[in-house]
Amino acid sequence: MMKNIVVVDNDAIMLHTFVGLLKSHGGFLTTIPAASSKAALAILARETVHILIAGLHISEMDTFELLSKVTKSHPQLRVIVLTNNASAMFRTNIKQMPSVVHFDQALDISLLTKRIFTELQIDYGGQIRGISLSSFLQMMELEGRSCCLQVTAKGKVGTIHIVDGKPVAASMGLLRAKPAALNILTWQNVLIDIDYAPRDVTREMTTPLMNLLLESGRMVDEKQSQRANLRKHDRYDCLVGVDYDISDWIYQCYMRDISEGGAYIETEQSVKVGQRLVMSLSSPVLERSCAIHGTVVRRDPAGIGVRFDELTLQQKQVIRSLMESRCSPIVTPSP
Repeated sequence: MMKNIVVVDNDAIMLHTFVGLLKSHGGFLTTIPAASSKAALAILARETVHILIAGLHISEMDTFELLSKVTKSHPQLRVIVLTNNASAMFRTNIKQMPSVVHFDQALDISLLTKRIFTELQIDYGGQIRGISLSSFLQMMELEGRSCCLQVTAKGKVGTIHIVDGKPVAASMGLLRAKPAALNILTWQNVLIDIDYAPRDVTREMTTPLMNLLLESGRMVDEKQSQRANLRKHDRYDCLVGVDYDISDWIYQCYMRDISEGGAYIETEQSVKVGQRLVMSLSSPVLERSCAIHGTVVRRDPAGIGVRFDELTLQQKQVIRSLMESRCSPIVTPSP
C-alpha cells in the first residue's frame, strides 16, 4: 500500500526539489507538495496522509501554528519538522508534542528517508532495476526470503507478497491473487521496490513460482504474436538521457524504449496527448546528434509515448546507432 507524504514549504524551488529527492528514495511513497500551511491543511482534509513534513522555509511562528492545528485535528499523524538552527523556545515547544519529530540542520536526505520508513514500519530493502522480475523471484525462492515487492513499469504498479520464497498474494488495480501475479510477470523493464518488514498476509494463491513463470511466458508470447502485424518497427529497451522541447521549454528525461516509429520516455511534466515536441538524440558512436519531431500519442503516470514524424536518413542512422550500442531488443522473458 502506498503511503502519502505531504511536504509543505513556502519556497517553490526547494519544495519541488525536496519532493523529487523523496520520490527517488522509494516507490512505496506518494509525495504530495503543498506550497503553504493552508494548502497542507486542505490536503489533510481530503486525503489519507501518513506523514506531514514541514520544510525549512516556513517561519517558526507559522510552523508552530500549523503543528497546533494538525495535532488537534489529526492526533495520530506523525509530523516531521525541518529547521535550521531553531530557537530554544521553539525546541521547547516542539518537545511537548509527542507526535512531532524534529530535525535541525538535516543535511543528509538519506537520514530523513530512513526515519520516514521507520515511522511507516517499512524495512526498506532498496530499489532494483536492470534485472527481470522472474529472475529476482527465483533468487528470493532460492534464499527462502519473505518480503513485499512493489513492481512498476511504464505507469503500471503492482504488488507481490512473498513468504518463505513463495508468492502468496498479489494485487494490480482490480486484479488480485493469481491473475494479478500473471499480469505483473508479463511486464518488462521493471523497477522493484523491496519491503522486508514482516506482514500478516492472507494466502491468496498456492501456484508454484515456476508454473506462474511458464504461464506468464505464454501470455507474453500471445501478446507479441497479436502485435506482430500491427508494429512496423521493432522496439528496443534502453536507458538513455534525452531532452525534449515543448513550446520553447526544454525538459530532461529518460528514454526507456525506442524504435524507428517512436519512443517511450519517463517524465513527470504535464504533457498531454496530441502535443507536439522535439526530442534531441545523440549517438556517441557516430559523434552525431539530431532533433526529431513527434507527437505525444499516449500518457500514463510515469511517462509518454511519442510517435515520430517521418525520419530522414541521418535521423535513422542516429537511432540505429543507439539501438546497437545502448539498447537491447524487447524479447520474451524466459522463466
